[in-house]
Amino acid sequence: MDASDWISLGSAIVALLSMVVSIVFSIKSSNASKRSNLNAIEANRIAIGQGETALREQILNTRSRSEEAALRISDFLAGRKRENLAEHELSHLDHLENNWRSCIEGFLNAYEDACGKYLDSKTDKDRFRKAYINEIKNICDPKRESYARLMHPDSTSNYQAVWKVYREWHQYE
Repeated sequence: MDASDWISLGSAIVALLSMVVSIVFSIKSSNASKRSNLNAIEANRIAIGQGETALREQILNTRSRSEEAALRISDFLAGRKRENLAEHELSHLDHLENNWRSCIEGFLNAYEDACGKYLDSKTDKDRFRKAYINEIKNICDPKRESYARLMHPDSTSNYQAVWKVYREWHQYE
């Protein structure tokens, strides 16, 4: 074997080693990429869960505020009728009722946000349906006077996401 044969053999060995190293690092890179994708999926699940928790908390807080406002009206009236109140008491009752209406709007806005996220597939749809099916039905019920002025007629309501979810769940053709 002369020098050119040794050089060719050396080049072939270096090329073979380079190929083996490339294959090993390619496999490691592929495994790391798979782990990274799994981590991203898990992080997305956690983010969705946190979003659902935040929505639920927002709804519970707005419900609590509206119930407190209704209780303040009830306590203020204490069995008295509106027509039996003095002028300054009527003014205070109007303020309490405006606060209550504002709380109801906040409550419906929380549901509008939640339904928007449902429609955009930013929440787990099955879990969302189980959690909110009865509440959405109650909100859209025309017999619920506290919501009726804001929800009906549905064509002019500002809460179209709530109505879309209601129709998806409750109106069958």
